[in-house]
Amino acid sequence: MTLNPITSEPQFRECPVCGNPTPAASAACAHCGALYADAEMAAREAATEYHFLSALFTRPNPFTMIFIGINVGVFVLMSMAGGFATTSVDPEVLRGFGAKQNNLIANQHQYWRLITSIFIHIGVIHLFLNNYALWIIGQEIEQIYGSARFVVLYLLTGVIGSLGSYVFNPHATSAGASGAIFGLFGVMATFAFKYRREIPKTLSREIRRRVLPVIAINLAFGFSVRIVDNAAHIGGLLAGIALALAVPYMRPAEKLTPFFWRTLQIICLAVISVSFVSAFRNYSGPQLALSNLARRPAPRLTAYAERLEEGDRLLVESFRSFDEALDGRKGTAAVNQGIESVEQGIRAVKSAPPINPQADQYVTRLLDLMAQQKNLLSDLAQTNSANRINLRQAEEALIASHNRFVSDFEEWLRGF
Repeated sequence: MTLNPITSEPQFRECPVCGNPTPAASAACAHCGALYADAEMAAREAATEYHFLSALFTRPNPFTMIFIGINVGVFVLMSMAGGFATTSVDPEVLRGFGAKQNNLIANQHQYWRLITSIFIHIGVIHLFLNNYALWIIGQEIEQIYGSARFVVLYLLTGVIGSLGSYVFNPHATSAGASGAIFGLFGVMATFAFKYRREIPKTLSREIRRRVLPVIAINLAFGFSVRIVDNAAHIGGLLAGIALALAVPYMRPAEKLTPFFWRTLQIICLAVISVSFVSAFRNYSGPQLALSNLARRPAPRLTAYAERLEEGDRLLVESFRSFDEALDGRKGTAAVNQGIESVEQGIRAVKSAPPINPQADQYVTRLLDLMAQQKNLLSDLAQTNSANRINLRQAEEALIASHNRFVSDFEEWLRGF
């Protein structure tokens, strides 16, 4: 076996420009500074990338901060109405300021809620997380697409996210910028794919590395947590992907925004303004006061749920009393106990604070079930044994109606 000698002598090559020997490992000639072909190509690519990124990411991004300011401003007004909220907001305040609520959109044609709900947040944590995400992704999208197209993209993805919630999550009273933010993530991911041959490779690779995991993690979180309105997230994401395929970005050489996009921007801003004016004109929530900033939100929904749950518990107790009386185990005492339970339940349900028309419907349904149960108990106290079979059948039908009520109510309550 032949061994090559180890040498520490430097390797040289001849410079093609000046002819002098220069270290082979050097990218440029040590004498005249001329770049070799491969180094020159790399330098040109680096310079092109620098100019591309400088042209895009030195652009102003005022509307990202404007939208963040609107989110904060609306939250302050909401706090003046219902108190400073950390993780929840009085439903009357949400409804008053324009959260998405299907029955108001469908029955009272308050379509502006699909827009105002984008700027409403349910607690300061919700506000902080969405504004932080908007600050990160919004600045980059506004710099890449320009302010005019950014406004269009943000509003359209937000509205389509609201429509997704309207169709696929109809029982939820929902709000937040997350549908629009998911839309911006969809825009960014599509931009990196659509223009992968035009933009610097490092930019495309960096976007994919950052954006795709964020989308995947947040969708997985949304599917695992019941209170997250994933319908709005997916609607916004799909809208962002579709819009990014159709809307061109603002290339580095593009200095002026075309008239078409500036016109659409003005229309979008006008629609947002008109929507908030409509919310103001239809406002029916608590009165605004600076003193409310120092208190916690009134637990109206909690009190409502507790009253209805108490009434439902007492109704179930009356079902047991009915069975005991029908079977002859306790007779009149069981009937009287059942009637007393129903009457206590009626008082509890009637004391539930008002939330919204849909919540009032559940109050009415439960009171109707209680009234029927009270009548059956009264009939049981006066009937003979021949009629007990009919009373048992009526009681079984009432219990079936009660089970449907519980299922509907729990599904609706989860929307909050």
